[in-house]
Amino acid sequence: MKLIQQTPHCSDFDVILDGERNPAFRVLLPEFVRADGLDLGKLLHTIPGKWFVGRDGATGSFRASPEILISVTIECRGMEIAVNLNLKNLSSQPLVNLKADVCASVNHLPGEPGWCNPAFFPASLALDRDVQGRYWYEKITPHNLMALTDGGWVEMHPAPRHPDASRVAQYSFVPSSEESATACTVASADGRFLFFQAWDTRCNYCTPCPGNACMHLHPLIAARLEPGAAASVRGRVGIFRGSREEWARAAKTEC
Repeated sequence: MKLIQQTPHCSDFDVILDGERNPAFRVLLPEFVRADGLDLGKLLHTIPGKWFVGRDGATGSFRASPEILISVTIECRGMEIAVNLNLKNLSSQPLVNLKADVCASVNHLPGEPGWCNPAFFPASLALDRDVQGRYWYEKITPHNLMALTDGGWVEMHPAPRHPDASRVAQYSFVPSSEESATACTVASADGRFLFFQAWDTRCNYCTPCPGNACMHLHPLIAARLEPGAAASVRGRVGIFRGSREEWARAAKTEC
């Protein structure tokens, strides 16, 4: 496995699986961080930090704002990465309801080089973010992008029976009202592969949008983080050979 930072020294990774030449997935660790009364309003995966990237994984840290220091550890594990995401409160006030917004995708457009995972997109589809985003919203995710919640698997698409991209804003992510999810998955076109992200904490899940082929979870880092304190969550992002039910059984056994 190989980790590539297309944006140098940033927490934005394309992941190439062993034996492959092109990336299989991308993950932003994280894209945003939010807490009650605090919205950084920044694309955190574009902030340079100090990183070491090796054959077996990566470690790095960066200051997301005057209030928050983010540290990330990635371990390569075959077809997935294991992630430790640590946030430290550098402010003089408690951070309440502190959450990360983790974006995971099966393309990187635009990119240098741009790419998409052919297991999810037909070869005839243009290598264009808008084209693939619309296809993701209208063809791939209805009845297929699922969140694992307290009540079982639920559809994340806001209108799976009528997935018309023209009816929603291009970047219309809407989080669930409750922190009820621990994972989300989407199956490849032939059903042989599953793309997933999962966390050891409660998460809000987000509706897909036609702006990009990505899926979002908001893992809860801490209900309350005191000044000077830090909290960590652990997660996994990757490709699984098998069905959603097989993945759930394997995840349950591992836990």
